[in-house]
Amino acid sequence: MNKKKQHLLSPENYIRTRARTLLIGDCYINEDWHDSGFATITVTREHINGNITHGAFAVDLYCLGVRESFWKFNQNPHDFTEFLNLQKTMTEFGVRMVATNYTLVHNIIYGAAEFADELGFHPHKSFELAKYILEEDDERVKLINIEFGYKGKPLYISSPQNPAEKNRVLAHLDKKLGRNNFNFITEAEADDFFAKEDQTESNKIDYQDPEVKMNLISQFVTLAGSPKKILSKKPNKFVELIEIAEIILIEYMTTLDMMKIAIETISRLFDFTIASEHFSDDLLFGNMGVRKNRGGVRREAERLNNMTFSEKADEGLREVDKLINQYPDVPVFHYLYLRFMELKAGTRKCLSLFKEYAERYPGYYPIACLHASASLLDKYEYPPQHIPEKLHLKNFYVGKTAFCREEVLLYIHLLILDYSLSIDFVMIDVLIEYMDLHHPGIIPEREVFASKIIKVPKVFEWCEVWLGEQRKPGY
Repeated sequence: MNKKKQHLLSPENYIRTRARTLLIGDCYINEDWHDSGFATITVTREHINGNITHGAFAVDLYCLGVRESFWKFNQNPHDFTEFLNLQKTMTEFGVRMVATNYTLVHNIIYGAAEFADELGFHPHKSFELAKYILEEDDERVKLINIEFGYKGKPLYISSPQNPAEKNRVLAHLDKKLGRNNFNFITEAEADDFFAKEDQTESNKIDYQDPEVKMNLISQFVTLAGSPKKILSKKPNKFVELIEIAEIILIEYMTTLDMMKIAIETISRLFDFTIASEHFSDDLLFGNMGVRKNRGGVRREAERLNNMTFSEKADEGLREVDKLINQYPDVPVFHYLYLRFMELKAGTRKCLSLFKEYAERYPGYYPIACLHASASLLDKYEYPPQHIPEKLHLKNFYVGKTAFCREEVLLYIHLLILDYSLSIDFVMIDVLIEYMDLHHPGIIPEREVFASKIIKVPKVFEWCEVWLGEQRKPGY
């Protein structure tokens, strides 16, 4: 009787009464949510039949909270993957989605809603149903400290498509807060506004002032003395540690000549076009003469690639084994098999496996990159060995001027690894800045964050030497 009743529930009633009994599946968010102040979030719930119910939420962290939401009930996994691929495809006007954890997106959604509610703005009416795809907002969900508003004030960014909203919101904020207690800009003004704000912040501090320099370096050395303790008990202090390391590296450890060489090198290495597609035919099929079922191979490859973001290694290995049996000669599935093995065992432990596959598929860039990464890590205790010139994208594909996103991401990862092991951190900074300027959003946040963490030990070493010099007589 209960089963029959459940079957007769409308999608709306099912979501309202039973969605929270389903397991939370993968969650996704736009990579630039922290910098842009706007989050596009997808939360999934998994049915026992393998289907997916998901909610999507548009969240303004600066002012209006939950702008809109929608849901899709009991969706076939392949249909959901197609939806996700559209969300995760980087275009000229969008930002790629990345897998994340539920706790973060819950805190963003409900934190923004609470901030907006204090201003008198309530979630869009669509949230009344879509919220049931989320967990209850109670103490069982760990609280994360996220900043709402911009530098202590609400910031309303208006869209030219919605002039009525602009008039309504500005009138409300004027009445509620007073004109000097919030900021207002249009979408067209946003880039200039944030650039000026960043410049203003930077101009407030004279990093070359001896007292400022001493205080900053002393503060960094104190924080860096117990990074594990800070990470476990005060994660915000860990972020502060990384930010100070970035300042010290640029302000005190980098010369103008070093910066000039880095800019010239990165501009030369990335003098090519990045295509909108994630996988090119060359990446899917390598040197195969006959390339059958392009659409099917692409869909399955992109589906498996999405699984690598959620780090489901064992499930991914089971899935990729089926596809290798179905397409034994298609190299992309062997590449994805190696990716899942890397997730499971770690890059260095896969060196012999990567070498075996690199010899099996000579001239296939993705596997060559995996092999090169493992080789660099295997030799990192010895004098640094740079990646060979032949693995630079333009040299590997002679005459090719456009590359797909997966090829570029592999290339970036390999370069960052190379520069990290050779302690050439200026090259990493310039690479990331170059990509942010010319191809924003293409580098995953985890890659950017990892590239910042690896600088900390070297900066710490430099700071200790510098402080030692200051203690010598005559200083």
